[in-house]
Amino acid sequence: MSCIYGPVPSRRLGLSLGIDVVPRKTCSYDCIYCQLGRVTNKTVKRDIYIPVEPIIREIEDFLGQMNVPVDYITFSGSGEPTLHSQIGLIIGQIKEMTSIPVAVITNGSLLFMDEVKRDLGQADLVVPSLDAVSKTVYETINRPEESLEINRVIQGIVEFRAQFRGQVWIEILYCRGINDDPSEVARMKRVLEKINPHQIQLNTVYRPPAEDFASPVAEERLREIKDIFGPKASVITPYRGNQSFGGKGEVETRIIDALKRRPLTAEDMATILGLHPQEIVKHLKVLLNDKRIRHRLHGRRSFYEVAT
Repeated sequence: MSCIYGPVPSRRLGLSLGIDVVPRKTCSYDCIYCQLGRVTNKTVKRDIYIPVEPIIREIEDFLGQMNVPVDYITFSGSGEPTLHSQIGLIIGQIKEMTSIPVAVITNGSLLFMDEVKRDLGQADLVVPSLDAVSKTVYETINRPEESLEINRVIQGIVEFRAQFRGQVWIEILYCRGINDDPSEVARMKRVLEKINPHQIQLNTVYRPPAEDFASPVAEERLREIKDIFGPKASVITPYRGNQSFGGKGEVETRIIDALKRRPLTAEDMATILGLHPQEIVKHLKVLLNDKRIRHRLHGRRSFYEVAT
């Protein structure tokens, strides 16, 4: 499978070329809201999960034939990117190839490690998640690898923010009845003041989650929390861009490749692939009939995901 995907429309980063540097569902957390389902390899072991050279070659090939403006090159995808022990080397080589800014979307759990801080030092933007700051809520929503402790995670983020020269945005994903009560929000506010991020982005469950009990928080509640956190906070809204683009490869193969990263609606895929929604629907019918994908309703919206 390709290590790069997209460019894809991102609610945070505009048009983003994704880089996936660990195998699917390899993560230090097993979050109840994860759009990829339950984690199959929960670990804090850093390793060369995917060789560096193929990743670099793919990025070089993309940049050599790039026919659409890209806002960010983003480490994200289907696992926790900081688990790749050579992510710093990859970032450094990307910075030598292009002026496109590099972003790393991370769960933030390994930032207490000095080597992870160093590896991310060349990035332009790092977006750590911090969904809870009390032990019980943290373990409920993130289901971390057993060696991880929330106070150590928080301290790692604080230290990284203090030494990092780029932008640090904190993302908090809220699940109704789990991490949105007033006491946890108040504790979170105190921790955010200690971290002092450049931005605070509030999110909720927009796509089918790993657990059915991970329910979205009402928009009104998100706005209330935003007001509590102050002017740095904003509520992440779905991508509204009208940029469309095509690319090489068979449509059905590209649909499957996109769905391996996250569940998508037909409208999402039309935007990503630069095709009319009716054209996408024709291909979806073929993939459904072949049982290569499946259909799932979530919040009155129809999502498609790879059949497992």
